Amino acid sequence: MNLTLTRCALAWALTASGIASAQTVAAPIVAAPYYSAEQALQGLYTHHLPPLAKAFQSEADRLVGTAQQYCQGQATLPALQTQWQSTLVSWETLSTPAVGPLVTRRSQRQIDFWPTRPDLLRRSMDKAPATLADMDRVGTPAKGFPALELLLQQWSRKAPSPEACRYGGLIAQGIAAEARELQNELGQWATKEWEDEPEVTTASLAEWVNQWLAGLERLRWAHIEKPITSHQTTGNAAKGTPVPYARLDRDSNLRDWRAQWQSLRTQGRLPAGAQPPAAGQALVPMEALLMGRGQLALAQKWGQALDQVNAGMEKLTPRSSERELLALTKSMKAVTVLFQNEVAAALDVPLGFSDADGD
Repeated sequence: MNLTLTRCALAWALTASGIASAQTVAAPIVAAPYYSAEQALQGLYTHHLPPLAKAFQSEADRLVGTAQQYCQGQATLPALQTQWQSTLVSWETLSTPAVGPLVTRRSQRQIDFWPTRPDLLRRSMDKAPATLADMDRVGTPAKGFPALELLLQQWSRKAPSPEACRYGGLIAQGIAAEARELQNELGQWATKEWEDEPEVTTASLAEWVNQWLAGLERLRWAHIEKPITSHQTTGNAAKGTPVPYARLDRDSNLRDWRAQWQSLRTQGRLPAGAQPPAAGQALVPMEALLMGRGQLALAQKWGQALDQVNAGMEKLTPRSSERELLALTKSMKAVTVLFQNEVAAALDVPLGFSDADGD
């Protein structure tokens, strides 16, 4: 899911005022920092995203190495499965919400398109691609994290042929190639002079705010609620078939959901007991932006809504029932409604959705 950015004149001259921490009711009153749009984007693109991009590239490179070792008999399948999961978590942490080059490169579609299509995967393997250039002609449902996960599941039942192992290695190389491109492009965004491009700054800030909401809805609906709902309404639940979540096993899904949520929470909520950061020196969560605008009651309400989702997420286990998962999505929906009805308006950012990208 992506968002159509609507250019708007954002009044981001945030006035200083006394604020109390929304985390602790008894916290002392402190001076609110002054956050301009430029400083908010510096926090995101200069301080927050580059380390995440570096971590994703490191994990992706290790995935390539572990895949090669497995095919050479020097690593076990569990080791490769563990590295796949670690790389997936680092990807979700970076890409939730998707902003900047993650949107323009359509990275979600390139390396995390699901569901995988087994028939297309088989046909693509039959063509025996030998290089990443050959993989450019392979459809996205036969590449990326989901396709590699399906191969790993198949290999747990039957050892792969050399050709299948080579194909799996090429999928890993494709993930690593995208990771390198993202790190390079985010490195360029980290040095942007936002003051020199006010229209770009306005659009980029609107993108971040909108994409945060899109990321929450993607987690709530696409990853959790929709698979359960469709499973129940199509009659598959009565047949005893598993719920068609994005990942093939419940442990991987839970790790995936938690990675997405923690990324959203980090960008939405101050750490427990923390004061708003110095302007331009760190990520400025949306709670701090609200506090800086003097929206103290809303900031507290916002923090409490996020905390409720967080408590529900922490209670989940790989065996959590569909009822528990749907209760969690209700908490997420409450955050969505609060964001749409109050938070976006308080930040002077218009909301607009588009599914044109199909991600």
